[in-house]
Formats: sequence, structure tokens, C-alpha cells
Amino acid sequence: MSHLSEVYAKDLGVRIGEPIFEPHFYPVLEEDYITIHNDKKVPAKSYDYWEEVIIIVKKVFPEIKFLQIGSGKEPKIKTVDKFIPTQSIKQSAYIIKNSIMHVGIDSLPVHIASSLDKPIVAIYSHVYASTCGPIWNTKENYTIIESDRGGNKPSFSAKEYPKTINFIKPEEIANAILKKLGKKKSNRETIHIGEKYKENLYHIIPDEKYGFENKKIVIRFDLLHNEDNALHLFQKNKISVLTKKPVSENIISQGNIDNISYFSEEFDEEFVKQCKKFGVVLRLICTKEENLSDQRYKFFNEQVTLGEENKKIENNKEKIILPEDGFEIKSYSLYMKNSEAYTSLYEANGRDNLDDIFVDLDYLMIYSESNE
Repeated sequence: MSHLSEVYAKDLGVRIGEPIFEPHFYPVLEEDYITIHNDKKVPAKSYDYWEEVIIIVKKVFPEIKFLQIGSGKEPKIKTVDKFIPTQSIKQSAYIIKNSIMHVGIDSLPVHIASSLDKPIVAIYSHVYASTCGPIWNTKENYTIIESDRGGNKPSFSAKEYPKTINFIKPEEIANAILKKLGKKKSNRETIHIGEKYKENLYHIIPDEKYGFENKKIVIRFDLLHNEDNALHLFQKNKISVLTKKPVSENIISQGNIDNISYFSEEFDEEFVKQCKKFGVVLRLICTKEENLSDQRYKFFNEQVTLGEENKKIENNKEKIILPEDGFEIKSYSLYMKNSEAYTSLYEANGRDNLDDIFVDLDYLMIYSESNE
């Protein structure tokens, strides 16, 4: 396929020339810095793991700064050193011109960097990189990383599920940056990134009263059913509840309940009626396959799904192989237990049972990192 610039040039009857514009001064105090750009205007382009990319690079080059550029409407990448919202393309061009490299998604800053012949690491997924990649800088000055898209062709869609750009592992991008900086690749290897890894939830195991406000909270009555320690959380938080037995009307009548997931072999009719009375969204999860038909008949007005934890664990075990020489776990969600915050149920339970990892797999990033 032809590059878009060639199509435009042909349609307009002109040749492709060198861009001419003067960057406008913008005060930047940093000296050794990399510019980075991400944007959600086209959701399929937006990469979710830039934080990890920056962490990997900074392990080798802690002195190098990452400056995020954009209009200011883009979500801030948590691990950047500074987010600089500029008022014009020419101001962005000035910041890119004085950088040591530009990294980012398929967007205008890539082409600005190309026109300035700056080193570039750019990522592509929902379109072919060959149709819209940088065209002005020397070939050795840019690195294009294109998602394998799971072996499929580009979707050319503004929205994707799952987003194929997220198939690119953070270390692949980080290694391309490190190579341009003259260093060998990182020893980081991503084993798994769950589809819900970026969800920011607080799982509260109510062994005591935890003080949270304005958070998305999952109360884990399925792990410890103590309503007294959880009641206050309903006042100023958005709450989901996981439970293996009916909860009291005192809980059901509280506001801010997003939903209740009720796990049981057989469901309590009175509890189901109470939830409907108070307009609570109730998810019925039958934990015994032999009972599923009977429970669906009994509660035919509700959606009853099968949720056998053992089968979930076994299915998830087929997705990944955990390295025997160790691994690390990260998550945006936290478990609160014994007054401490943990990144996973596995960590909260003392790293004793590997099955806890496979229960939580959709919410976890798992990686290994050798010391070589």
C-alpha cells in the first residue's frame, strides 16, 4: 500500500518536499530528555503501558527525563517527569528539536520529529506502519514497532477490543529506546498482562475498618464476612460486593452500590427479593454445574451464570507458564488486609498458594527480570 503522503501528492499533482516551519521558543529547563506522546482521540492508537516502558529505560538511564507533550487534554502518563501542554505545533516542535529522541504513537509529533531528523521510536497497530510512518528523517534514525495483531491484518478501526497496540510488550519499546541510546537491551520479560490490568480498584477484606473516600471499592465478603467493618464505606465510595451468603438489609439499603455478585450452589430467595426491592443490581453466580439448570429455572427472571473457581483456575493456568526461577507481579488494583496494601490476592495471602494468581489473572501484570 502507498504511503498517505504519496496519495495526497498524487491527488494534488505536487511533489513531496521538505517541511518548512520555524519552531517557537518554549522554556524547557531539562537538558537530556526524551519527548513522549500518547493520545486517546483515536482509542485504537492509545498505548496503555507507557509507564512500564519509562520504568525499564530509567533503570539504565535514571538521569534522562521523559517529557510528555500534547495539548493538555491527554491523560498524563504517571511515570513521566513532566507533562508540558503546549499552545501550538511550533512550541511542540521546539521541545522536540532540543530532545535527544521522540517516542510515541502514530501522531503529529512523530512527523515533526521526522522533519527535524530526530531519533524516533514509534508504535503502530490498527493501520500498516508503511502507510503513515515517518518519511523525512534518515532510515537509521527511526525505529518502527508494529503490533503483530495476533497474526491478523490491521482493523483500520478507531476502536478495537482487545486493542492490538497493547500486544506490543513494554520491553520491546524500551529495548528500542535503549539501543538508540547505545545500551544493550533490558533483561525484563513480560509473561502476561491481563485485560483488566489498568482497572484501579480497592479490594477490601473487612478484617478492620479501613478509611477510604471517593474510591472504587470491592468489598470481599466472600473472603471475610464482617458487615460492621464495611458499613461506613458505602457513604463516600462506589461499591461492588462479592459474597458467598446473603448480606443484611442494612447493607442492601445503602446507597452507592454498583452491584452485588452472589456466589452460591443454591441462591437464597429472600435475599434475591430484597435486592430487587432496593433496586440493587444482583449477579447470580452458581458454583455447582449440576445445580445450574435448576437455579436458572427457579430464578428465571435473573441472569444466572456458572462460576466454578476451580475451572477458572485451570483455564487460566493454560494461558501462561510461571517461570521456576521467580517472577514479579504488578497491578493497579490493591488488596487491603491486616492494615497493609497488597498488589494481588497472592501477595495478601502470603504468597503461599499459586492458585491465587490464576484467580486474579485478568488484573495482573506478571514479568521476570534476570540479574545478568
